[in-house]
Amino acid sequence: MNQMTQLVDIPLPEPISWWPLSTGWYVVLIAICLVLSLFIVRKRRRWVANRYRRVAYRELQTLTLDNASDMNLILRQAVLNGKSPIVLNHTGAEWYQLISRSCEQPILSESQLNLLEQLNYQPAQSVVNHLSQTDFVKLKELCLRWVKEHHFERES
Repeated sequence: MNQMTQLVDIPLPEPISWWPLSTGWYVVLIAICLVLSLFIVRKRRRWVANRYRRVAYRELQTLTLDNASDMNLILRQAVLNGKSPIVLNHTGAEWYQLISRSCEQPILSESQLNLLEQLNYQPAQSVVNHLSQTDFVKLKELCLRWVKEHHFERES
């Protein structure tokens, strides 16, 4: 008779259960939850802090040549909401320096910012005389880019 047929398999022990977890796993789970909640809180703070950007971006997107004079106002509102201790009575060179310092590379030239300031004082009917459609589109794109890319240093 064949001896191989008479062999019996060794009984295996039951697999080790994952539950209940050991103390080390509870520590790991708590640490993961803390890191995840910290990440969520920081993301939410950043999202809330950048609300003014979303509002300004939306407002700039809806502008047409007829209400182009509102561009400078929207930029000033973004500066006011993005950096509260700033005084918004800057004009000319001071305004240009503020706008250009808020980006790594200046987006708007001084002449473009002066044009935006001049548009504030033009009636809606005469804006078309001072600004062509192509210049308006370019200026609007630069303002949209500035709203996306600018950042202010926080003073403590």
